[in-house]
Amino acid sequence: MRKGRVMLCVFDIETIPSVSLCKEHFQLKEDDALKICEWSFEKQKEKSGSEFLPLYLHEIVSIAAVIGDDYGQFVKVGNFGQKHENKEGFTSEKELLEDFFKYFNEKQPRLISFNGRGFDMPLLTLKALKYNLTLDAFYSQENKWENYRARYSEQFHLDLMDSLSHYGSVRGLNLNGICSMTNIPGKFDVSGDLVHAIYYNPKISQKEKKEIIDSYCQSDVLNTYWLFLKYEVLKGALNKEQYLGLLNDFLTKFPKEKSYSSVFINALEKEIREFA
Repeated sequence: MRKGRVMLCVFDIETIPSVSLCKEHFQLKEDDALKICEWSFEKQKEKSGSEFLPLYLHEIVSIAAVIGDDYGQFVKVGNFGQKHENKEGFTSEKELLEDFFKYFNEKQPRLISFNGRGFDMPLLTLKALKYNLTLDAFYSQENKWENYRARYSEQFHLDLMDSLSHYGSVRGLNLNGICSMTNIPGKFDVSGDLVHAIYYNPKISQKEKKEIIDSYCQSDVLNTYWLFLKYEVLKGALNKEQYLGLLNDFLTKFPKEKSYSSVFINALEKEIREFA
C-alpha cells in the first residue's frame, strides 16, 4: 500500500543477448560471443522479420534511474546494483534485480518510462521468475483502475511511449526521434543495439565496459525525465514558470563529470534561455 509522498522513478534497463540461451535456442555451434549474437539476430530475422530477440533470450546488464520528488524535482541519477559491484566491474543480473526490487517494494514510486510497459517491466518480471524473486508491490491491486498494471493509470506508471502514441494509434515513435524534435539531447554516443558489441568486446576492460553501458543507461533516463517534464507542460500540470524552475533545479544538480554532462548542460542552458 502506498503511503505518504510518492517519489518519481524514471527508469530504464540495458540488455544483451544471453549467449548461452541463444546458443541453445538457435542450436549454434559457435563459441565466439559476438558471432553468437550476430547469428542469433540473423536467425531471428529469418523467423520473424525482425532482429529483436524474444524477451527470454535477453540478459539485463544495467538498470538506471532518475529519482525525483513528488513535485517532479530532480534528486539524483544513478544505477542500481552499485553496492554489489565486483572487482571486474559488472554486477550480476540477480543482484541488479534484487537491488531494484528492494527499492520498488519499499518505496512504491511513480514509474516513468519510455516503452517500460512493452519491454522493461515484462522482462523484469520474467527474470524474477528465474531467480524466485518477489515484486509484490507491482502486483498489488487495491484499486482495479489505479495500479501498476492498469494501462491507463499514469499515476502509477506513466509510459511516455504509450501516452504519446495514443496507446498504439501511432506507430514508429522512438525516444531518440522525439528527443531530436524537442531539442533534448537524445542518443549521442551509444545506442541500445550497440550494447552487446561493447559488452562482448574482448579489447575493452570490464571496468570500462561497465562505465560506458551504465552512463548510456543514465543518459536514457535523463532524456526520459526531461521529456516527462515537457509532457507535464502539455497536460497543463506545469505552467511555464514551474517548468523553467524545474529545469533550473535540474541544471544546478546535474552531474558534471559524466561523458554526457556537457551535451545535456548545453541543451538545458539553451532551453532555459529560449523559454525564459
